[in-house]
Amino acid sequence: MRWAVAGWNVLEVLGFLNGLVASAVVILAFSLMAYTLTYNFRHPVARRFALLSALVMVVYAAEVALTRVDSAQAADRWLRFQWLGIALIPWAYYTFSNGLLRTTNYRTGPRRRWVSGLAGALSALSAGLALFTHGLVGPVVYAPPIAFLQAGPLFRPFALFFALAVLLAFHNVWKARSRCLTETSRKRMTYLLLGFVAPGIGTFPYLIALGKSTAGDTAGVLVFLLSILGNMAVAGLLVLMAYTVAHFGVLTPDRVVRYRLIRFFTRGPAVAILVILAIQTLPTVERILGIPRDMVLFSVITGVIVLSQLVLSVTKTLVDRAIYREDREEIAWLRELDRRLLTSSDLRQFLENHLTSLCELLRVPAGFVASVVGPDLVLEAVVGPPGTREQILAVHDWSEGLNRALRERAGPGNGANGHSPPVPMERDMPSIHHYPPIHHQGFWIWPLVERSARGKETVLGVLGVQARTETPLLTLEERQLVAQMVDRIGLALMDRRLQKQVFVALRRIIPGIDRIQAMRGVVPYATEDAEVPLGDLLEPSPIHNPEFESWVKDALSHYWGGPKLSQSPLIRLRVVGRALEKADGNPTKALRLVLGQAIQRLRPDGKQDLSTPEWLLYNILEMRFVQGRKVREIAERLAISESDLYRKQRVAIGQVAQILAEMEQNDWEALLEVDEENGPRRHPTEEGSP
Repeated sequence: MRWAVAGWNVLEVLGFLNGLVASAVVILAFSLMAYTLTYNFRHPVARRFALLSALVMVVYAAEVALTRVDSAQAADRWLRFQWLGIALIPWAYYTFSNGLLRTTNYRTGPRRRWVSGLAGALSALSAGLALFTHGLVGPVVYAPPIAFLQAGPLFRPFALFFALAVLLAFHNVWKARSRCLTETSRKRMTYLLLGFVAPGIGTFPYLIALGKSTAGDTAGVLVFLLSILGNMAVAGLLVLMAYTVAHFGVLTPDRVVRYRLIRFFTRGPAVAILVILAIQTLPTVERILGIPRDMVLFSVITGVIVLSQLVLSVTKTLVDRAIYREDREEIAWLRELDRRLLTSSDLRQFLENHLTSLCELLRVPAGFVASVVGPDLVLEAVVGPPGTREQILAVHDWSEGLNRALRERAGPGNGANGHSPPVPMERDMPSIHHYPPIHHQGFWIWPLVERSARGKETVLGVLGVQARTETPLLTLEERQLVAQMVDRIGLALMDRRLQKQVFVALRRIIPGIDRIQAMRGVVPYATEDAEVPLGDLLEPSPIHNPEFESWVKDALSHYWGGPKLSQSPLIRLRVVGRALEKADGNPTKALRLVLGQAIQRLRPDGKQDLSTPEWLLYNILEMRFVQGRKVREIAERLAISESDLYRKQRVAIGQVAQILAEMEQNDWEALLEVDEENGPRRHPTEEGSP
């Protein structure tokens, strides 16, 4: 009996739908393999899952190809190629479960390794028998749209081996789930346990077991219906497995893993599946519309890709809500920070645009903006003809001109001097305080000064444009526009200054964040002999605190005694604890010993020299903190300015902090080789100083 509805052959329609679903499974399996190898390659469980996905892809790729073959010989080749995946599935199943069990600190003994090796040998033997002999599977039965190989004499033993391997693997996963200690890990292992049946359901050759009972349209319809439902279940369960495996071997937060996985699926496999479905249905559309297939193909593929990206963009907010849930507000702040932070190139482009507008307004050819960094002026942006930058850098007294402009400031609203009132701002917000321009070295320069809500003024930098005359003669409109430009440039420098503090804070907290992420990957499963001291692993070290460098500076300032040394958080350093024995059990003395060792590691080889650059940092540390000399005396002896001394001192303290961090993280005993007798000493003239 031929099954037909409204002129459609039901068997052919179901075969067509089965091919579509199988194509979707192929795309999913390939995508999962590619994703896992990209983001989780270092973890053995992820690599074995990638192998399992590759074998599923082989099985379903052959099934898709069978929908297009037109001869029994071609069907035989593809069916035997399909057995390359089917035969290796039992071994991949078992090795995957073993790797999963080992993630719970379970010791897989020789018995499991022996079983794994035996499963691999039997799977390889089965693949060879299926590819080159009729011992496992026999001749092809080709009855379009159904084609399968007949069962060989060894098929039943293989089916028993397949079932036994799957059951043993399932037992391993169940055991791994029972060893999970937290609700989250148990939930993920449950997902994995549910998804674990997918490869077995989708790859076992049921048609060979059923044999001739599949003859006839009624049996064929039933076979295709079950195949479609089974393949859809396989697709869903594979995604469930992938979600769990995606968390193995990664140090990023769960929300990042979820977001990355969902965005990958929606932009990759989902779009690919839609394109494949569109291509598969093109012959029908071609007959209906009566236009060439190429035109339909290009139009449909373009439409699917473009519309899918539009849908993803529109639904991005909904996806974020589904992923982040209670973290939505914090994620919104992080994204807002990413959008609003000014990088160095952003600031330069902003300043150059405003400088160009200002130069055009004043009808001058060149201008520049410089920011104050410590005691120096740093050129941020320059506009003008070639050679302008060199001309500006050739002037060495810009700081003197800036100081003169600050001294000669005019009262508010003094239009004769080109000064205009500040732009009104909220009272609790910092603003740019307006100073009149002065003539200096052929330029009109404006000081850029930040005024806080409490009235404190901070010099941000200087704005300069090439002067037309000795005294700026500006119209009222020019003064107003110049005031706006000065405000914008000053606010840009002010915002950049604040944002640099954000970057400094990020550099300080990143090591702590990395350590937290590494600790997330350490799951304290029960084990027979725990060789790793979890107390050392979980106890935070002061080196990961954002204030670590500040603590180092305080401890050095009271190097020979004082509350900043005796009550320093650095006493909690493990390297200080290891030094207690050499310090007679005195924590303060132990900390001083460790600080002295860190300073000594900055000492270059050879005889001490006060004039060479390589000795500068060590000399500053020794004379400033160990010998306790005055800043002016040190600056004179080292032939540097006091401002330069302070700047170099910050660098030296940062180096000591870095060395302490290395001492904390490396072999502590080997690093503590200096005792009080060989360590740094006070200067002979400073013996009585505190």
